[in-house]
Order: sequence, then C-alpha cells, then structure tokens
Amino acid sequence: MLIADRLVFVEFRNTGASHVEKLLLKIVGGEVDNKHKAPPEAVLASGRPIFGSVRDPWGWYLSLWSTGCAQQGDLYQRLTSDKAWVKVTEKLEANAKARSEQSPVDHVKRVVLPEDLSAERAKSFWYADPENVDAFREWLRVVCSLQTRRTVDPNMGKSPIGKIAGLMTYRYFNLYVRGTAQMPVTVGTQEGLRAFEAQNSIVQHVIRQDSLTEDLVKALERSGIALSDEQRKMIYDTKASGRPARIERFYDEASMDLVARREKFFIERFGYQRPHV
Repeated sequence: MLIADRLVFVEFRNTGASHVEKLLLKIVGGEVDNKHKAPPEAVLASGRPIFGSVRDPWGWYLSLWSTGCAQQGDLYQRLTSDKAWVKVTEKLEANAKARSEQSPVDHVKRVVLPEDLSAERAKSFWYADPENVDAFREWLRVVCSLQTRRTVDPNMGKSPIGKIAGLMTYRYFNLYVRGTAQMPVTVGTQEGLRAFEAQNSIVQHVIRQDSLTEDLVKALERSGIALSDEQRKMIYDTKASGRPARIERFYDEASMDLVARREKFFIERFGYQRPHV
C-alpha cells in the first residue's frame, strides 16, 4: 500500500500494481506500508481517494502460478508446506459419498482433483517448470476447487465467499471491501456479493491492467492532481515489466470454463470477456 498526502494506492498482487506504485511514487511521493493489505480505518477516515488495481482473472491466475514457479508468494509457501496438506486427503475421502449425493448445482464441485495432493507434488510438478502447461492446468484445478479452498487459504475456507467464488474474488474483497472479515453467512449468492460490495467498497478509482496508462491518468486527474507534460510523458513511456500472459498456450476450454465459473462475480463486475483459445 502506498500512502501519499493526496491519495492511497492499495496494491492487488499480480495486477500490474508494482508498476503503478513506482509511477505514483515519482508523481505524488508518499511511503509504502503494509504492502498488499487493506488500509486501516484511520487512513480511510482521512478522506484521501483510494486507488485500486485489477486485471482479467485468466491472466491473473497464470501470473499467480508464474510467481509460484519463481518460488515466491504466500500461496507458493502454503502449497509447498507439509502442514497445509495434513488431513486433506482424509477429509476428501470422508466427504466423497456426501458430495456424490448432493444435487449438482455448483459445477465447481465436480472438478477432478489429482490423486497426489501434497507439498511434494507442488514442489516437483506444479511449480517446477514455468513452461509446463499440464502443471499449470493441474495446479489451477487444485486452486479453484471448492474441496481444497481451506488449504489454498484457510480464511477463504471460513468465508461465505469461498463457497460461491474463487481466490481472486476473495482477495479483491479483502483489499477493497470494508467488513469482509465479518461478512454474514447469509451472503451466499452472486446477488448477495454484488450488494455487499456496492454498500461497502472503499475504492474510488480502479486501474485495469489492460488499460493501465489511460486509467492511471484519468484517476489522477479526477482526484485533482494536475500532471505536468513531463509526468504525463513518463506515464505513457514507462512500460510495465513482466512476460506476456500467453493465455492461449496455457489454457484449454476446460480450464477457461473453470475460471469463468469460479470468478463469475469478478468477470461480471468488471466486464471481462472470455479469451479465445
């Protein structure tokens, strides 16, 4: 999170946030504090506009996996820890019969998980090769499955969001929606999520990675921050780092569908279109 005199930028990992932060530091200054966390109430009460960042969910998951392949990120640390997988297999087996008897309302429940769910599998296969398409797709099934949501993020497993949306939506709410940690269990539908977000969002300006430059300029101007010609040129000339998402190579129709189902809220909220593969 970047806290400046005239704005606050709350970083959402893997959305081009580091690039935005570097530009904002040069333009408005400020200090970076509690990176990737929601602003405290004292900051919200200051009245400074809150900037946030988003990107398409398909690219986000691929970027999240690539971060793990570099042995970075909290999700990588969790999935490669033996503690994360304690009792997971036993619970899956114990619940298998009950799940098979449930009405197939939520298609995510039918995600076929790999037989080997372990820290060793994460280290030796899921995160071992950033060019391995099969490893990415298997990892994605694990990360997007309802059955493993408590392993992916224990707090998401306890939240109503974990039952009706995926990790990206959960992280978005944690950063940008006040009261998410105390969300009522009655918020159990997509309509409920939309209403809760509409009532409790803290963000005034959203910067999309696919239109980062234009969105950043507009957000600054609408916040009353006049840009010099030199600053404007810097924004347009500075390129974000990172490799292309290469979505068409890593995704097939099944993995596209999985993200579309799990991130339905996010896709509809920001009008993202399903990529072609």
